[in-house]
Amino acid sequence: MNHLSHEHPLKIMLHPIFVHFPIAFYFLELVLIVLWITKEEEEYRRFSCLSFWFGYAFMLAAMAAGLFDAGGPAGIRGAVKRHFVAALTVFVIYTARAVFYWAMREKPEKRRFAKLTGAVLGNAAVAYAGFLGGLLVYD
Repeated sequence: MNHLSHEHPLKIMLHPIFVHFPIAFYFLELVLIVLWITKEEEEYRRFSCLSFWFGYAFMLAAMAAGLFDAGGPAGIRGAVKRHFVAALTVFVIYTARAVFYWAMREKPEKRRFAKLTGAVLGNAAVAYAGFLGGLLVYD
C-alpha cells in the first residue's frame, strides 16, 4: 500500500526513521524522573533532562519528516489528519515542558510533581499519536 500523497523523491519514507527516537527518549525521561524522585539521586534528574532535550530535537525532525512524506500541508487529510492533530498535541505538550524546563533552569530540583505529571501526560499523548500512526501503516 502506498501512503504517499505525492511523487516522493526518495525510495523510502523518512518519518518512520526518525519517529522512534523521540518515543524512546521521552519514555526514558519518564523512567529517569521516577528514579530521581524515588532514589533522590541528582544524576537521574540530569540524565532525564538530557533525554528530554534529545527527544525534543528528534520530535522536531520526525514532524518535519512526516510533513515532507505527506507532501506538505495538502497531504494532511483523512487518517493522516487525525495522526497530525495528535502529533501537534504532543508538540504543544512538549513545547510547554521545554519552556518549563528553561524557566526552572536556576532551580532544576524543584517542581518534581510537575515534571512527573508533564512526562506522564506527554507519554500518554505520544502513545496515542503512535497508535494512530500505526493504524496508517498496518490498516
